[in-house]
Amino acid sequence: MRILGKWPILASGAFFIIAGCNRDTGAVTSKTSQGTSNAPSSEALEKRDLALVRVVNAIPGDPGIVIFAGDSAAFSNVGYKTATEFRKIPDDRFNFKLGSPEHPLAENRENLAGGGHYTIVAMPDAGGADKRNLRVLDDDLKAVPPDKARVRVINAVPGDLEISVYVRGKEDPLFDGVNFKSEAGWKEIDLVAGTLEIRPQGKKSVLASRPNVKFEGGKSYTFVVAGRGAKPDLIKVEDVVAQQ
Repeated sequence: MRILGKWPILASGAFFIIAGCNRDTGAVTSKTSQGTSNAPSSEALEKRDLALVRVVNAIPGDPGIVIFAGDSAAFSNVGYKTATEFRKIPDDRFNFKLGSPEHPLAENRENLAGGGHYTIVAMPDAGGADKRNLRVLDDDLKAVPPDKARVRVINAVPGDLEISVYVRGKEDPLFDGVNFKSEAGWKEIDLVAGTLEIRPQGKKSVLASRPNVKFEGGKSYTFVVAGRGAKPDLIKVEDVVAQQ
């Protein structure tokens, strides 16, 4: 088993297709419950034909998942509710697989653009406990104005539940009607602080909440709603892109 580390190894099972996409993103500082990490600028990565990829494990009961890029283990032992640091991977077309390359529980093929940032969200599947989903998101990171924050939400709770996201005390939702496996897309908002609430669409009952959430200027926030049943978990990732 090969681990893609600081100097990535081209996965032998990947198709070599260069993704020609221009990026202009400064260095990125990311903060999760696991700590703070830094990643280089898009320009520095693009010169070396590299992209940045991280993983969020939103599968309850899977304490240490492995994600393969082609035939190489790109991420190992990723715990539930963990968001990894960005890792350098060649800007090729990869078939990402969860579990093992021979008998994956889930897979998703994706073109990685040089200098791009991607988040793989590993999710359960509504079809049964032995099934999984992989969603590969193009993070589309960019510098945010100092008087705004940028927010997105991913619903990783299997089933028919559509969720809405509120800041407690605000009449209008930040996001409304987000389906399972869906990403609501980035939304630029005014600066606000309070308790973040996850509600069933059209209802006032609260499924999950996170107190003392402060949306600060110049930052991007990703929230993954994870778990099973009526009490989901919230996984938070905070990114700051340096101004260029």
